[in-house]
Amino acid sequence: MNPLPELINGLELLEPVLTKHGFTLDNYENGKGSGGQFTIATYKNGDKKFVIGYRFSVGELYYQCDDSAVGHDSYLRHLGFTDKMKFPDFQSDDKLESFRNILADFELIKADFFEGDCKELKRIAKVLKETTELENKKRQTDYTDHFDQEVIRRARQEFKDKKFKESIRTYGTVKKKELLTDLDKKTLKIAKERVR
Repeated sequence: MNPLPELINGLELLEPVLTKHGFTLDNYENGKGSGGQFTIATYKNGDKKFVIGYRFSVGELYYQCDDSAVGHDSYLRHLGFTDKMKFPDFQSDDKLESFRNILADFELIKADFFEGDCKELKRIAKVLKETTELENKKRQTDYTDHFDQEVIRRARQEFKDKKFKESIRTYGTVKKKELLTDLDKKTLKIAKERVR
């Protein structure tokens, strides 16, 4: 499977800047998914990589240095260029428009990525990783809290239904004991007294 012609045409616009900064085409990766054929092109310069994917338009687009990788949008936004960035753009009938916009955005990252040591890229990648980890931890906490709240509701209902042993057992499965209110603690105490 050959690389998509639209991607090759677009890369012809980007390659002069890439080669000027020591990047060479490392490989094309072709594939076919539910949305049709796609091609991913990777350019390398030592420990730096520029990766661009194309299906019907430019999709995947990121920069990597060592083990740190950042998407185009996040990179420019975190550098403070939200109002100056040209890509991503709205779809245009002109297939090369996206590539021209990426080319314009190269100027915004030139000092850090192309000419520098990717200090900002690495910092941004670290911030994004930490943010993702915090969000995942919060989601897990929210899920655990929600699950425990359901367990507490069931324990309360069992108590109302005078199923004291079941209520005690159900209360015992609550993982985050701090979610138990004073009323729950009192209910549990009464349930234990009733089963003696």
